[in-house]
Amino acid sequence: MPPFICMYPLLPRCGRLFVLGLLLFYRCSEASPIVAAYPQARKPKQDWHAWSNERVRPVADSLRDSVQAWREHTQGQLEEVELRQALQWAMYPERISSTHLVVYANKQHENLALLGETSPFPLTVLSQEGEWKGTLDKLLAYWTFLQRTEDTAFVVFIDAFDVFPNGLDGHEILRRYFAFKTPIVIATEENVFPREVDAQAYEAIRVYGQLGLGNTSEPSKYVNAGGIMGMAWALREMFNDMTTNMVAHDPDMLQRHADMTGHWFLHAYDQYELWRFVIRHIFAVEEKGIKPLLKLDIEQSIFGSTVLRKDNWPTLLGDDVLGGVGGVHSIDVDVPLVFDAPQRLWRLERCKMRFVGREQAPAFWHGNGPWKPAWEGLRDRLTAAGCFTPNAPLGFQLCAVPRKQPARAACSAASLDSL
Repeated sequence: MPPFICMYPLLPRCGRLFVLGLLLFYRCSEASPIVAAYPQARKPKQDWHAWSNERVRPVADSLRDSVQAWREHTQGQLEEVELRQALQWAMYPERISSTHLVVYANKQHENLALLGETSPFPLTVLSQEGEWKGTLDKLLAYWTFLQRTEDTAFVVFIDAFDVFPNGLDGHEILRRYFAFKTPIVIATEENVFPREVDAQAYEAIRVYGQLGLGNTSEPSKYVNAGGIMGMAWALREMFNDMTTNMVAHDPDMLQRHADMTGHWFLHAYDQYELWRFVIRHIFAVEEKGIKPLLKLDIEQSIFGSTVLRKDNWPTLLGDDVLGGVGGVHSIDVDVPLVFDAPQRLWRLERCKMRFVGREQAPAFWHGNGPWKPAWEGLRDRLTAAGCFTPNAPLGFQLCAVPRKQPARAACSAASLDSL
């Protein structure tokens, strides 16, 4: 018998409920630390099969009174599904007061309806009136949202028009997030973009691997701003630093740079500033010994990208795959990127798309870049398989962010027609 079993009768009721939740929750996971420690206790292959053993029974017996006390305390108002949710929330190493999936949209777009239908968390759409100023608008809107969000909120920022959820439920996403053991997790891609950060980006990633923060031998190890998640207090710290140090404090210089390099840079500005923060932070971890605030989703266990670098997958991308946009190399990247990889490279498994080059299906699929045929193909296959519900009514929270005083954003319940 595990040594902690004898402690259960001594735990307060809340502690007993927590541990019962731990057992119930991990019963559904082959990766359970309990299962790993006691291989002979592996659950049957049938997920619906109720099972027990000499370790599970005494825990259940000691906590049964606590569960019953909660039921009696709520006078029948606590439904069984609520109790099961409470057990799952109690298992996380940090308290989460609320969850948010947040996007920035400057116009109506069909993908917003898809997000509303499939989002694993309550959806918030940030918007600004007036002329679009590039992804600086998105950066400032995210900063604004975080100023009014409680520290213990869990926030996921994704791009509004080219990201969709991949069928994972919210608790599975939270389990994958907490597996990183860091306050912030950032999406990755297989290319450094924009090229203005090249000089320091490669060195920062080398240091990141040297510090043991991630396996930088994997191909997808470079920052992508299309997916960011974490606790609100940590995200606020990161975005405060980004807005304090951003180049856009000198808008004339920013515009001159865009005029010189191409106005595509304005579309990449948020990623440029995110890269600058990541570089500063990784070097500070190395030089000052501070605790890392972030990790990169190098395995794409949460944020998947449909854009592949051709020389990373020579056996999957043959000579017939040209790369670029319609076979023409893009001027704003320096390596052959494939935006239209063949659909045979993604397998549909229980309404989840998995890239054959990786073991897990991610929580989200992102079609970053100027051309999105591979991403659109995944979306269309999931739709045809009945994994999405087209034209479902969309309800979400809409936050209007004033340009001159962004901190005074006003939020209200809305529908797609509100944009």
